[in-house]
Amino acid sequence: MQIKELADRAGVTVKAVRYYESRGLLTPARASNGYREYGDADVQVVREIRALLSLGLTADETVPFVDCLRAGHDRADVCPASLEAYRTRIADIERRIAELSALRDELTTLLQDAESYRSEETA
Repeated sequence: MQIKELADRAGVTVKAVRYYESRGLLTPARASNGYREYGDADVQVVREIRALLSLGLTADETVPFVDCLRAGHDRADVCPASLEAYRTRIADIERRIAELSALRDELTTLLQDAESYRSEETA
């Protein structure tokens, strides 16, 4: 199938397919006329990439999942490298939550201090 059909079947834009190809996540065959040719397995790969990107993974972080599919697995997340990518992403999210919680606490303290100061000033 050509790039437009792949994009339509996978629910992405042609631009997204080209981006995935530029990142090395897709490697289409080339027809004699130079057009990209994709197989049915590429539809699953693109859908998987899109799903992982929607979870906040970067294109580079999707590589283990794509490799898992390319190795013939029905699921992209059953290989050890995919599981490790999940663990890494979860750890990153937990770190960000801790940073945001600390920021919230600091802002809450500043707000309370400002409100207290304002109350004393108007009294």
